[in-house]
Amino acid sequence: MSSLHHEVDGRLAEPLTASLDRTGNLVTSIIPPGYERYVRILNPIETNDGSVIRWSNVVERNGLELSPWMQWDELRAHPGAVLPADGAEPAMGNPPPSLARALIRELRVDDDRYYFASWIGYAEASSQAIIEFSPSGREMALYSGSLIDEEGSAVVPVTVAGRVPMYWWPKNLRWCVGQDLYARSLIVGCDLTTAGRILAAPDLDSYLIRESDMVPSEDF
Repeated sequence: MSSLHHEVDGRLAEPLTASLDRTGNLVTSIIPPGYERYVRILNPIETNDGSVIRWSNVVERNGLELSPWMQWDELRAHPGAVLPADGAEPAMGNPPPSLARALIRELRVDDDRYYFASWIGYAEASSQAIIEFSPSGREMALYSGSLIDEEGSAVVPVTVAGRVPMYWWPKNLRWCVGQDLYARSLIVGCDLTTAGRILAAPDLDSYLIRESDMVPSEDF
């Protein structure tokens, strides 16, 4: 069941979408420019037995070097790569609830209303408030909702299609979380302090990136 309210006013997303680079292939085509720090968070791997495997652990197990823009397809194509036994991979465009809960904690959200966007191709029920997000003109349905409950515990945002939204942001855009529909990671734009918490969190597989970085094709 969705934890979010469907919005019918597309103007709610215009401050975000208007700030994105619609012609390039940089981080600023995914997240607005001007944040103090940008962080990439890798989607963990959820196996059939319910366990969670960090992507970075698989990279290290294969004797490869960790890097902020490592790509799962590159690892999978590596000769002799040792991958999870059941073939599980990091999900594309849909971070698992465990990642969402951990990120909500480090964002230090309050009880304000937050905004969300999810690609309508994921069967999002919407006939209004469709707005295009760069870089590929993705048509997105808009939502709003809370990220914590009355006790202050994290509330994982879930759309009508049962997915964690591709974009999250507060009205004042003090931070922004975004990804493309093929991404196996999230990109977060935020202040220095928030980035420090995210990078230090033991349950987030995160790496510092730059707003001038080019986003590889898998994540674009």
